[in-house]
Amino acid sequence: MSTLDNVLQLQQPLKEGGIRQVNFFNGRLLTGKDLAREQLAHRQADARLGMAIGDGVAFGLEAARDPDLDQANAPVLRVRAGLAINRLGQTLRLGADTSVALTRRYDADDGGDGCQCVFAQCNPLADGTYVAGAGVYVLTIAPAQSSEGRAPSNGLDPSNVRCNTDATIDAVQFRLLAINPLRFADLDPSSPLFRNRLAYRCFGVEAREANAFDPWRVDPPSYGLIDELRSGALSDCDVPIALVYWTAAGLNFVDTWAVRRALLEPDALSGFSFQRNPLVPGELSSFAFVARARRLVEAQAMCAQFQQQLGDVLAASGAPAALNASEYFRYLPPFGIVPLQRLPLRGFDDAAFFNGIARRPGPGSQQGTPFIDVRQLGAVQQRALEHAPVDLGQREFLWVWRPWQNAKALHDNQSVQPMLAFASGQLPDFASPRLDMARFDYSNYANCCESA
Repeated sequence: MSTLDNVLQLQQPLKEGGIRQVNFFNGRLLTGKDLAREQLAHRQADARLGMAIGDGVAFGLEAARDPDLDQANAPVLRVRAGLAINRLGQTLRLGADTSVALTRRYDADDGGDGCQCVFAQCNPLADGTYVAGAGVYVLTIAPAQSSEGRAPSNGLDPSNVRCNTDATIDAVQFRLLAINPLRFADLDPSSPLFRNRLAYRCFGVEAREANAFDPWRVDPPSYGLIDELRSGALSDCDVPIALVYWTAAGLNFVDTWAVRRALLEPDALSGFSFQRNPLVPGELSSFAFVARARRLVEAQAMCAQFQQQLGDVLAASGAPAALNASEYFRYLPPFGIVPLQRLPLRGFDDAAFFNGIARRPGPGSQQGTPFIDVRQLGAVQQRALEHAPVDLGQREFLWVWRPWQNAKALHDNQSVQPMLAFASGQLPDFASPRLDMARFDYSNYANCCESA
């Protein structure tokens, strides 16, 4: 027998992995099973499109405390309408804003009649935590199926028919999955830094930093706390939408962007590699410092997570102008906006918030925070997303700028809130003046007369 007999030939159909559709023709005897197979074929085709688009949240699905129903011993979240795609390519649509109780009653109705006659790729899901208590949890949205109505049947006893439902509904369900405390045993839940440290553990910053020592290495196929949960209760059917910290006093925080991600399309370059060691043909590598699609999505989530947590800190503090960033943040995103106080508008103070953090210009230089054109901020953010977050524990410096349009509006007594923008020190300085663009009264000048 030729060694090529089992090798696929050009233009030879490869049936493995193909979608099998029912062949309809006149005279064929159709059964319910045939029509179910046709439905399955359409589901598989739709799932392939979903996988090509990528998994994550397309829009909506923001979760927060329900101000009307939330209680300390029975917390309730309000989830906005939205759309997500899971790793299997299934679309998950929440049609309206919905209140979700985090403690499920034992008599909770699943909305169906228990019929299992319809194909369900994700049933049964791994067990989650339905009657919960204090701890850290991940709230997910996942597919579910329910039935509706009864269809007339021919030649069968209507009282003895199990699957004569009129319609099956591709629905969604919310699941609350507990995170084992051993996964964050080195973090202090009572510390103001706990939320930030836990969020960046979900981002997998520690694993990413470990690869920085060897730039020839590529990111591991999975890293971060959420990927660790994939080996347990968090299935490929689930899409995480919120990180929940529940204490005896009630919900301490609901952090959406710690686990929520925008749609992450498959990265065609993720498999790009080269032969690192000519003497070992199987040893392939690529560059860990290349900003792949996943890192860009995570950087966007880091920026959004910071703004959400900063807003929660501002709302909870009686004197936000006295707060320092390092009290609440071990890590800062590569780009962020900080609102400043101007009564009656609440906000932070420039000097207090960045006190102890390396910045340019440095303290004692007798120069104020440099101006920047607000029209540059969009481009600055896009550049910043390619960079790693800022570790304040390493005393890495930040660029801090003040948009001159915002400063001018304040000088003109307009009702606006002052603001600062900061970015990773890995970026170039964007505050350099440009001829016919910069203003004389809102530009940056060196202090030539500073005493030694």
